[in-house]
Amino acid sequence: MSKFTILKSKKVLVSIVIVVVAAIIGSVLVGSFSSSPNAAPNFKLRTIEVSQVSLSSFKGKPVILWFMAAWCPTCVGQSDAITKVKSEFGNKIDLLVIDMWTTQAIGGNSADGKQSETIIDLQDFLAKQGGSKWKAALDTDKAVVKYGILEVESTVIVDKDGNIAFKNLGSTGYQPLKEAVSKIATT
Repeated sequence: MSKFTILKSKKVLVSIVIVVVAAIIGSVLVGSFSSSPNAAPNFKLRTIEVSQVSLSSFKGKPVILWFMAAWCPTCVGQSDAITKVKSEFGNKIDLLVIDMWTTQAIGGNSADGKQSETIIDLQDFLAKQGGSKWKAALDTDKAVVKYGILEVESTVIVDKDGNIAFKNLGSTGYQPLKEAVSKIATT
């Protein structure tokens, strides 16, 4: 066997070991976040009122979790869709706006230099978009990681039993959001 073939075999073996270890770690992490495949992970976040909110705060009622950033221009359109859905369903569903662009979530500044956001950034965004009465929080507990959120402006809907009923990475828009909420909102 040539030196090249042996070296190539070792690289393949190391690659296989890395993939297997990553798969094991991934399954352990996913298992630690929820007890069943659809169970929504709990979190403890700091609200703009500087109090704590958790997923269990919404127990018994469906909740829309909207992962956004104050700098995000397309979040303006999504806030219109959320406003419309929230007004249509009223008290049948709760809403939590989660600013995912916090130091705890992104680790300081983003790769393209956008600075992490503060409570003031979130308050300003909500005031401009007519959501100043919405419950809103900074992602101080890595909820983006727990929910697998990879894009700004993502939406997760958790049913009254604490299970993920809907998840959309990126902009959802009004109609898909309305349809998802109508399936789980109770009278």
